[in-house]
Amino acid sequence: MENFHDIDFKEVGARIRNARKKLNLTQEKAAERAFISSQFWSLVESGRERASVNTYRQIAAVLDLTLDDIFYDEVTSLRLHKAFSKEGMLADCTASEKAVISETMLALKNILERNRRS
Repeated sequence: MENFHDIDFKEVGARIRNARKKLNLTQEKAAERAFISSQFWSLVESGRERASVNTYRQIAAVLDLTLDDIFYDEVTSLRLHKAFSKEGMLADCTASEKAVISETMLALKNILERNRRS
């Protein structure tokens, strides 16, 4: 499983840029809404500069994202990883119960993919 603690800030910037463009926002308008300078937004978006957690929260709010959306490419994988961890949502499940849940999720995913293609 990938290491969820390694953060590629160029990828973070790319996710921010893609989300901003989907909303048809310029860097200047997005930065204004996040209460940061457009120059700093540009540096964060290019991955040349790191922001504070609070600034990333402001950026996420402007782009209607979560911090998970910004920092992790596979948010679903991260949430599953957390759910199946010792402290996660499924912590009180037995190994066989976790297996049933996992198989059910895979079957549901296959059904959703088939329906999407139809």
